[in-house]
Amino acid sequence: MACGTALLIVAVVGMVVSRNRQQVAPPPDVPVEASPAEVRVKAVVLKPEPMELGAVVLASGAVAIVCGMDELTAARYEARNVALRSIARRRDLSADDIAALMEYVASTNYVLRVDREAALKNDVLNLLRNQASPPEGLAEMLMEMLDGNNMDNGKNNFNSSAHNRARVQELAHGCARGDQGCSRSCSSCFPSSYPPVIIDYCIQHLGAMANSVADDAMQARIRETFVAAAKNTNEPYAGTALYSLAELPQKSKDEGDELRRLTVGLCSASANQIARIAAIQLAGERGYREVLPTLRNVLAGGRRDAVLDMAVVGSIGLLGDAKDVQLLESFRSRGGRRLKTAIDAAVQRIKERGSQ
Repeated sequence: MACGTALLIVAVVGMVVSRNRQQVAPPPDVPVEASPAEVRVKAVVLKPEPMELGAVVLASGAVAIVCGMDELTAARYEARNVALRSIARRRDLSADDIAALMEYVASTNYVLRVDREAALKNDVLNLLRNQASPPEGLAEMLMEMLDGNNMDNGKNNFNSSAHNRARVQELAHGCARGDQGCSRSCSSCFPSSYPPVIIDYCIQHLGAMANSVADDAMQARIRETFVAAAKNTNEPYAGTALYSLAELPQKSKDEGDELRRLTVGLCSASANQIARIAAIQLAGERGYREVLPTLRNVLAGGRRDAVLDMAVVGSIGLLGDAKDVQLLESFRSRGGRRLKTAIDAAVQRIKERGSQ
């Protein structure tokens, strides 16, 4: 899990650098250790390449390798990645190839290390979204993955066997938790069949598609999916879901209030650190001044985290007042050059607001 953790940490840095999800996602030529944020950080415009009959056959062969259908290469990441690169610019894959790629993304069979499976699936989703005609059912598939409704318990080898035992008991005798009742949405009996990094990718790709969805009912369902994910405050992808939700049109005061509540709640010290950093950034961007006491407590505390400190200083600069200048100045000696630069910028913002 060390690689998975490193991948998630890189995702935080990606969140600090950029939040522009309206850009086109990168093709599958990103590094193995590309962060989940890569899907919205780089913009690459690919020219369509019409396919001849022979090219269709070659593409289908590459798709089979990418999806792990070839026994000789199924456990070889490099071979599968090379195959994916060979079709990276294809924008008119056949319906069968698209179906195979979508089935692979939704599968819970992890032949490779989780971080490499995640990298492949992210790049496959980039390929699918870059098709000339958006694949039918792609948004629905991502939502099913996020909702936990696409689990294949018989083949799932990511979670512990306790997951499957609980499933068997529910089918035979009811929930293992007695009379509390249970269903497939029960996170205790049925944890997600996807690791957090893959869930994070799904949220980002669904967010990239969300504003192009014209159907109101589908828009509402996407919004509900993001809200549910953002409420999983112990998970790193809660912050990604929060930003995805923020990028949707807020069609009513209630929706705006809900976003505010989720953001403020995720700024809490009890939230996942990665998700918390994202929420602190969003609170500053949106002007949620009620988080200021929490931000001040972070700087006053004894434990240090460089990325968290940077996010807090930035948001205090956006939200704070004159009395926060002294706090920021007193914190200057605790960090390096980058933190001092951030403090200078935050103090300058506060002073500029005070002079207006």
